[in-house]
Amino acid sequence: MKKFTFLVAAALVFFSVLSPVTAFAAYEPDFEVRTQAVYLENLDTGMVVYEKNADEKMYPASLTKIMTAVVVLDYMKENGLDLDTETASLKQYLQDEIYGTGSSLGGILLNEELTIRGLLYALLLQSAGEAALILADYVGDGSVTHFVDMMNDKAAQLGCTGTHFANPHGLHDPENYTTARDMAIISKYAMADPTFAEMVSTTSKDVGPTNKHDSLVEISTNKMLFQSSEYYYAPAVGIKTGTLEESGRCLASQATSGGYSYLLILLGSPLTEADGSATTPEFLNFYEGRKLFQWAFESFSVRTVVDRGEELAEVPVKYSFKTDHMMLATDGQCTTLMPSSLDLSSVQYVYDLPETLYAPIEKGQTVGTLRLMLADEEIGSVPLVATGSVEASKLLTFLGWFGNAIHSFQVKFVLVLVVVLITLYSTLMIHANKRRRRKGKYSTYRDRSGGRDRYV
Repeated sequence: MKKFTFLVAAALVFFSVLSPVTAFAAYEPDFEVRTQAVYLENLDTGMVVYEKNADEKMYPASLTKIMTAVVVLDYMKENGLDLDTETASLKQYLQDEIYGTGSSLGGILLNEELTIRGLLYALLLQSAGEAALILADYVGDGSVTHFVDMMNDKAAQLGCTGTHFANPHGLHDPENYTTARDMAIISKYAMADPTFAEMVSTTSKDVGPTNKHDSLVEISTNKMLFQSSEYYYAPAVGIKTGTLEESGRCLASQATSGGYSYLLILLGSPLTEADGSATTPEFLNFYEGRKLFQWAFESFSVRTVVDRGEELAEVPVKYSFKTDHMMLATDGQCTTLMPSSLDLSSVQYVYDLPETLYAPIEKGQTVGTLRLMLADEEIGSVPLVATGSVEASKLLTFLGWFGNAIHSFQVKFVLVLVVVLITLYSTLMIHANKRRRRKGKYSTYRDRSGGRDRYV
């Protein structure tokens, strides 16, 4: 009866694995996403709930300045330098490089000295191109090129595989590119720095006084942070915007609500419609960013799929007189981000188990793994452990060993060799006996006539 129960359970598991699962639409927003490349990750679980062309190389525009800030902040920490006492100024060659390019500026004048903290605020809020060059010159020891090399080294260190920087400000250059996935990696690293996180969540900052200004106010370009903006989104906490004709509108943003946090990267939101007119709404990056955040917060929640101690599988046991099966239980809880409306029965249980267990078995011994699948994607896994202990029978163990031994190649080879030797020996003995019998047929007698012995 136990064996029959096991076979029925195994059959149910087998057919449940083969059952087709309809891909649920909850991982697709219920609205059109016009931005060319998108990456939306739940930061609490690391689950990517939506992506579109996430590995396509794109121009990042001023999102480049996120990496510029990362390199500066790391350099300051590694060298024990104070953001509020260290200063740098706008040199002539830097002004010549940035003025007239159409870059956004922070109002910094030639030879004006600002603290490194002030320059970072200008860089991240006003998206000041001259601040990017001043910081690059300062950290690069007078060489912007060297600083850019540091940016690329950092990108490689973080594991970015589709990113290359050509400048610190993000003005168009064919060699200045990234991907939505890589920009998410860079943004997460940046937001882990409290100084960076505080700066990008600020709407305005007076970085004066300086040797040129009594007051120099830098204002954020992120319209999602301003209550007066039609794009305002209260849960948003930064991060950075970017716009170029070649790149379209870009956005790196993070939002927190109801105990959940999401990171969103948008690259290539259109600037115009097909007829050349401005998009409606005009700032499609902010509009789609807010809608994607709202969709994520409303659609997903962390849910418990299996609890610790659930008995979910049974495996045959050998070498024991006391039992011929063992129940297996989960040795952990699996909680994961899932669509709130999804029925848990949609989750498939896939068992990675041995065909048979051999006594002795210890209670709590890890036997296999339960993998939890949703629409052909693994959403989690838990170990499966034995629910009891089983002693081994010495007799059954020996018989099992002997049965296995006679099926092994080495034993088979020896047996065949023995049979061959016995056969050969028997054949030789038969031939020897025949020769002796033939000799036994001859006898001697005295040839009376000739006086000699003759043999017949």
